[in-house]
Amino acid sequence: MIFFKEMPKGGDIHIHASGAMHPDDIINISVRHGLFVNPDYGQLVDLVTGQPYNYTNTQHLVPVSGAYNNPTLYSDLVRSWTMKDFPFTTQSGHDRFFNTCDLIDPVTYYDGDVYANIRDRAADENILYLVLMTSQTNGDDVRKVLSTVDWDDNLSQLRDDLLHAGLAEIVERKVAKHASYDQISGELSHPDGKNVTTRYIYEALRFYPKKEVFTDLLQAFEIANKSPVISGITLVGDEAAPYSADDYHLHMDMIAYLHSVYPDVFIELHAGELTGEIAEKKDLLFHIADAITIGNASRIGHGVAIQEEEGFENTLAIMREKDIPVEILLTSNEQILNISGPEHPVIVYLSHDVPVILATDDPGVECTNLTLEYVIFTLNHPDVSYNAIKEINRNSIWYSFLPEDEKSELLTRLDNSLDEFEKAIILP
Repeated sequence: MIFFKEMPKGGDIHIHASGAMHPDDIINISVRHGLFVNPDYGQLVDLVTGQPYNYTNTQHLVPVSGAYNNPTLYSDLVRSWTMKDFPFTTQSGHDRFFNTCDLIDPVTYYDGDVYANIRDRAADENILYLVLMTSQTNGDDVRKVLSTVDWDDNLSQLRDDLLHAGLAEIVERKVAKHASYDQISGELSHPDGKNVTTRYIYEALRFYPKKEVFTDLLQAFEIANKSPVISGITLVGDEAAPYSADDYHLHMDMIAYLHSVYPDVFIELHAGELTGEIAEKKDLLFHIADAITIGNASRIGHGVAIQEEEGFENTLAIMREKDIPVEILLTSNEQILNISGPEHPVIVYLSHDVPVILATDDPGVECTNLTLEYVIFTLNHPDVSYNAIKEINRNSIWYSFLPEDEKSELLTRLDNSLDEFEKAIILP
């Protein structure tokens, strides 16, 4: 554990900001901004921003600040907001995780504070680079646009209709707000946290009706195209949810169309975060392949169901030939999908020469960090050499969406730091 804690790390490039906050961070940010909580099940409530939307059960709310001097409330919040001590008997890890994300969502309206905490924790782990997946929850302004625009199978026309109905102005506001969040994070970070290079990927949600998903994707591409610190887009959410599964092909077609309009926006896609326990057989057969061949994904997140897909050897060959890496999230896959150890396909990717990147996914909720992910990987695969681990480490920057000059500078820093680390620890 100490070895990997001290080892210089390139980046954590698959980390959801909303799930990265540790309970203490959530409490501190909530207190700073006057949030309340329903102690019965840990739902955060912000009476200023009105989140969660249409929340009416306000009679049992208490200030989050009560957790500072109420050990019982503090312990209850930790259990509600994380997978810590979850028995996996009363509910699946999959359902528990996605329910937990909803409980803490109101704190993400203060993303500047959130990003600062994540940067500080990254610095403590000797991480040089962060990619935070994030978005701004749609408000009444987006709902108004949706109410005035009908679905159109002609995606070009639908794009024009949405932008002209007010989405263009909403995008401009969101770009400015994200710039503010990024600036605040730099101001609030500790000195070491300020030195962690931080970029963002804008999330669209896949589990809504098709018009809402396209609107989310259009916002994501527009925002990434305009913001200097948002480097790409992704599509997130439960792949087994009804809309996610039924409209998967359509979602990839949406992304393909938007890629043709915004060719400079990088695409990372969550695909194959599935097992036969949560998805129908038919939905296990094509998600990763479609994400690559139709969705133009430059990186695949999760990729757990690869061996369940039709022609998976061909998909692996395409990933190898096109140099498309897979982001491996061991703790997340164990807790949400119950896939771990030899059942996890990370070795399948490695044995087919597909580039692998280790990352954390939702380290706050899942009680992990990048150090622990390296430890788990090594314990599960003790035959993997240090040089192979070093390559996985470098992959996190090599396959980043950074401009080439920034990528080269970070790789040089990482290589120099690893040389010093090896001289001090590995070599006599």
